[in-house]
Amino acid sequence: MPRVTNSAGAAVAAPSTTARPSIAHRTLIVALFLVAFAGTCGLLHSRLPFPPVPEVAPRFRYFAEHKDEFDTIFIGSSRVRHGIIPQVFDEVAAKNGVHTHSFNLGYSGMWPPESYYYLRQVLALHPKKLRNVFIELMDYRFGQAEGEAPTMRSVYWHDVTHTGMALRLVAESPRPFTEKIDFFATHAQEFVQNMTNSGRGAEWLEQRYFPTKKKFDTSWIPRRGFDPEPAAEWNDAAKAEYRRQIQAFEEASAHEYWRSGFAAALNGILGDVNQTGAKAILVIPPTVRPDEHFATFPSGVFAHFYFDNPSEYPRLYLPELHYDPGHLNEAGAREFTRQLAEGFANVWMTW
Repeated sequence: MPRVTNSAGAAVAAPSTTARPSIAHRTLIVALFLVAFAGTCGLLHSRLPFPPVPEVAPRFRYFAEHKDEFDTIFIGSSRVRHGIIPQVFDEVAAKNGVHTHSFNLGYSGMWPPESYYYLRQVLALHPKKLRNVFIELMDYRFGQAEGEAPTMRSVYWHDVTHTGMALRLVAESPRPFTEKIDFFATHAQEFVQNMTNSGRGAEWLEQRYFPTKKKFDTSWIPRRGFDPEPAAEWNDAAKAEYRRQIQAFEEASAHEYWRSGFAAALNGILGDVNQTGAKAILVIPPTVRPDEHFATFPSGVFAHFYFDNPSEYPRLYLPELHYDPGHLNEAGAREFTRQLAEGFANVWMTW
């Protein structure tokens, strides 16, 4: 290297000839880092156990341990959790010539996309005897989940598939544009939080090496997932309001079409069930919500049982069989389960 001197003849360091990285080079480095980071997060996410979501995880883990004992499952919201009694279903089905051994996986507030994610986790367990999957037909309730701060329950189902489903359903909704932007931001935040596995390492170590000694309510185990609602006293005002809701529901028009995003999501989950060799069965429990009044059903479903008709199923709309307008009490659950099992057995025997 040539010697460099200044005007006084003193030696000085030669200027560096190393070129500074270009913007394109820096962009490539950042892109490679992000790809590697995303890939690592995705790999770790796929290897981690089901997250300890309060009340939901214990049911999932119990079923995972006993998955090969059951051939029939029920997935849905609190109306499934409080409305379908597996033992009664099995007894009535058997009396009508069909033998089942069922389990209720419904839980409060579990509707799409969460219920579809949850069902896919159940199917990924590969239950050997699974033959019948009852899915509560229910649209996404816009704005209820997004209006709250993120929780483990709201975050855990936000993978690529189900976050995309949520974003599409929000985009198709009639909500104002400003609300949609807020909803998009909420789902994006929960997706990032879920896929970067924030806090999951500590959860995994705790589950593997320091299992919790916390006691959970296990009263649902002998009832195979069913949680009864108590009988409630209905005063005259409550009965009159309930009759008004029933009348308004009967006067409302049933949905004659499916929004494209919801139809795609529903067809997707039905296809996943059918690929396992099980039969997908849609159920609408007794309801007075006009947004849950469907007149049609999609292809790929083995059978559908819509109880959203007070005139056709008058007993299921009696106040004495309800805890509140949206939920049956235990006596109502027995009646609903009986009618569902009889309808299922009739379809099965004629199939």
